[in-house]
Amino acid sequence: MSAFLGITRERVFSPGRVADDRAILEAVAACLRRRGHLVTVFGGDDERWPEPTGGTVVFTMSQGEEALAQLQRWAARGVRIVNPPAGILNCQRHRTIVALAQAQIPFPESVVVDTREPPVLPAWVGNGGAWIKRGDVHATEADDVVRIDGGAAARQALEKLRARGIRRALVQRHVPGTVLKFYAVRERFFHCVPPGHGQEIAAPVLRNIDTLGAQAARALNLEVYGGDCVVAMNGRLQLIDLNDWPSYAPCRAGAAEAIAANLLAHDVTIGT
Repeated sequence: MSAFLGITRERVFSPGRVADDRAILEAVAACLRRRGHLVTVFGGDDERWPEPTGGTVVFTMSQGEEALAQLQRWAARGVRIVNPPAGILNCQRHRTIVALAQAQIPFPESVVVDTREPPVLPAWVGNGGAWIKRGDVHATEADDVVRIDGGAAARQALEKLRARGIRRALVQRHVPGTVLKFYAVRERFFHCVPPGHGQEIAAPVLRNIDTLGAQAARALNLEVYGGDCVVAMNGRLQLIDLNDWPSYAPCRAGAAEAIAANLLAHDVTIGT
């Protein structure tokens, strides 16, 4: 029997998804318990978490600054954490675009701007539109990700972020095409949500999305991840976002089994 510690996502980072986010973590815990392992689950907003002892494996959806500081201390002690705190940090957009560029992952043209300074906007902001996204964590409210067309709209969106104390923002070029959402566990699980209207996704496209997501996950140091990609009119595939530990709402049961298997595969105390 092995010990596992699960930590849910903080409520502020689960806007409208608190139940779904908690559900996938609890589903993983249930899979581990069915295999005879000891699992405790704590909330990301709890004032204190128990210190992992021995070979305890931590699986966490936390994203906040205080949580990450604690997770980094545990990782420095050799505690196995999924996803590792370095991977969670890499999902902050200002870090993501650097890591993906270094790994040559297809990604829309993007620039990071300081919301406290007059923005120098790319010419394409007024040519086909763009997106303004907060540059750290993923969306916590509607204004964190907005579609804009033109410099005036971009500056207005950036000002709203600045007023909320968000220092970095991502200006990302809009890519016309079909946006597809996917969920994965490294080398164990992949699920892509059909675009709607009964349309099926061609098998080669699914394989390409799986490959693209896996390449990006390796670049960001993620094991449990999901994201969005766009299939352009010419068939070219580009990654739009990659997230650490999504809710897996459309495929929770299969994802939970795969995540549990991933945790067990790396637990060196199994069988002792």
